[in-house]
Amino acid sequence: MTIDVHTHYFPEPVADMFRSRTKAPWIERVSGGGERLHLPVNVLAFTEDYLDMDARLAFMDRMGVDAQLLSLAGLFGADSLPVEEAQPICETFNTEAAALHRSHPERFACLAALPFADMDTALAEYRRGRELGLAGAVLPMNFFDSLEQAERLRPLFDLAEALGGHLFLHPGPRPDQRPDLKAGAPAPFSDNGVYRSSLEVQNKVGQAMVTLLMTDFLDGYGNLTVHVANLAGTLPAVVERLDHLVITRDPDAPMPSSMMKRVAVDCSSFGTETIEFAAKFIGAEHILLGTDCPIFRTDRTISGIEATRLSAPEKQAILHGNAVRLLSGVWPALGES
Repeated sequence: MTIDVHTHYFPEPVADMFRSRTKAPWIERVSGGGERLHLPVNVLAFTEDYLDMDARLAFMDRMGVDAQLLSLAGLFGADSLPVEEAQPICETFNTEAAALHRSHPERFACLAALPFADMDTALAEYRRGRELGLAGAVLPMNFFDSLEQAERLRPLFDLAEALGGHLFLHPGPRPDQRPDLKAGAPAPFSDNGVYRSSLEVQNKVGQAMVTLLMTDFLDGYGNLTVHVANLAGTLPAVVERLDHLVITRDPDAPMPSSMMKRVAVDCSSFGTETIEFAAKFIGAEHILLGTDCPIFRTDRTISGIEATRLSAPEKQAILHGNAVRLLSGVWPALGES
């Protein structure tokens, strides 16, 4: 069995909401009948791959993927809108996603989208999502730039602890980080934008890992689970330097590399070399299959895992076992497979 924990979905009613907008997130019709999805910092082709879940099931069968964990990611920009704009989008997504899960409980589980501009509204929607059968929620990575910012989500973590749930940290802005919504806002990263944006995302992921691993933020939570996108970002590449800093300046302190195994990460859009490298510091037992379907290619990520020099049990753990261990409490069908 293969379980992909980093995938995305647009119910048709949510796509229609985006089509009616003129600022990110919005969907633009282009000549020839195609569409483009405008994000706060990027533009993507918008195709039926996001919408047609019968076709998605057929695609999963061809790829050998048995189950997907779906979300409306923060990078799309809906959950960081002003609450009066975000709330109807999030509510619609969550209702439609829950219906999809009920119709295919063994193939799809879904994470709630929350309107983060108002915490009380976000908490109410998390509660409603759990009542609908959603597995948890997707959180914008930028809330974890620092411990101070992460504390703004403490009420949500406390509620997830009380109700149970899985929290997925995905790249995306906080509501206070949306200058693109202002009139005359310049295009971000106009110089080699795609590459610079990709590097910036990885840095934000690394910052989030420092907040989660090297503070006490997660202490005391035992009834919720967390995973972080994109193989811990830049942290594996610099953790040996962080160890060296500690050895030089405070040799009695714990080594940062010893803290790397407190949080699970997915391997979204990465390949063989990077997965092998990250596994040295994170441990294969903490890495999950994530493909960023339909944005990135599922076959490339799976073949990248298979081509690593990890052991067969380690590869199987990444493809299946780690997700079952992490998610079966909120996705019972996984434990039954």
